[in-house]
Amino acid sequence: MNSETNPNFDFVKILNEDKTYKLLFPEREVGLAIVLIFEKIENKNFEEGKFTEKDLHEAFEQIYITKERYPKEVYSEQIMNLQEYFLDYDQQTQKYYFKDYAYKFCKYAKETLQGAFNPTRIQKICINLTNTLRNSDDLRFWLEEEFKKYEPDLREQIDFLDRQISLSIEDLKKETNLLNQSFIDVLVATEERLTKSQSHVKELRSAYSETKTMRGLLEQKNNSDNDINSLISEVHYFIKYINDRLNSIDRKLDRIQPKIRQLFSTLNKPAFNSKIEKFISFLLKNSELDNKKNIIFPQGIPCPVIHIPTPNFTIISRDKELFPPKPKERKQYKQNEKVIRENKERVLAKIKEIDTIRKWENLILSEIALRDQLNLSDVFFRILKEENNSQIAVTVLFNLIKHIYGNPEKLQLIIEKSLVTNNEFKNISLWKMMITKLQ
Repeated sequence: MNSETNPNFDFVKILNEDKTYKLLFPEREVGLAIVLIFEKIENKNFEEGKFTEKDLHEAFEQIYITKERYPKEVYSEQIMNLQEYFLDYDQQTQKYYFKDYAYKFCKYAKETLQGAFNPTRIQKICINLTNTLRNSDDLRFWLEEEFKKYEPDLREQIDFLDRQISLSIEDLKKETNLLNQSFIDVLVATEERLTKSQSHVKELRSAYSETKTMRGLLEQKNNSDNDINSLISEVHYFIKYINDRLNSIDRKLDRIQPKIRQLFSTLNKPAFNSKIEKFISFLLKNSELDNKKNIIFPQGIPCPVIHIPTPNFTIISRDKELFPPKPKERKQYKQNEKVIRENKERVLAKIKEIDTIRKWENLILSEIALRDQLNLSDVFFRILKEENNSQIAVTVLFNLIKHIYGNPEKLQLIIEKSLVTNNEFKNISLWKMMITKLQ
């Protein structure tokens, strides 16, 4: 626990005292005026981010669009209240500038509405956290400083993705009521929205896969400090929170499917109704009545059969008590413990091999991220030497090459057709291969 935190701090009580809540969360018009000033600061409309009282009054006048004119004293009182948490005043230049709370207030609201989803950034953060944890000698510092520093960014990205998918669902609801749109346009828009949402979830799951490695490293740390164990529990809780949120987003995506069926039903309904009307009109024009006033439909359309005579069947039932079926012989299957044990050993060995391959891949990608390049040929012989398993070395090499060609905008494979050998493995040689990280 941070020693600077006041254990007696009552957040709700203090927020409810006097005008604290109103000063931290101003009314709608005042907040919009602050956002208007923030946008002008972002657009470099004010020199050094400083502005005059006149600029504040103009912002209030632009937001307060009413028939009556507000007196200057109303704006002056609001400006005075804003100086508690939002504004500071420079007596020398007689100009105002934003406090840190004002920047955070506006910036976070803007980022939340924009929803700047960036799984690549999250993947880099997770890889960086894993590397710093692996190399850290001070576990408490990593838990209190390193992890806590990036935790808001990780939460924020899930919120951005959740908002994007919610907006996609709302758009689909609106489109199902619009019959004037082109069928192809609606179909293409729906497909793009689904593909984008599904790719976002896949990308975010890939980015957060590093948290599994992080959790494994924390489990390997031996410590008897209760405070550190409490901090580790918070990390485990956060990782579970991530998985729960991603599962919730998956369920939201499942809700899109019925909307798509509704969309197709709505789009096809006018065409179906039109065909029914044409068919009925054809029958009325071309049908005739015979002497008995029976309807004779046009040639090729059979007359419906109104009544079918009920057939008579003779049913013979079998009395199960008089003629009981013979009981089936139950087969007894004897388990072969030796075969079960051998199969289990083979499965565990394969799982261990897959886990080893994954760890090597993560290690190599981390080294590329840190050093910007890597000699893949040397890494191949390094794996061969440490694992003494050619299958693992070849699989890691193949998966990395496949990953590089799947991300051509991030990584590049350079191959020189000159053979590389190793003194310990004289019967093995391969081309010289280098991986470089693209800027």
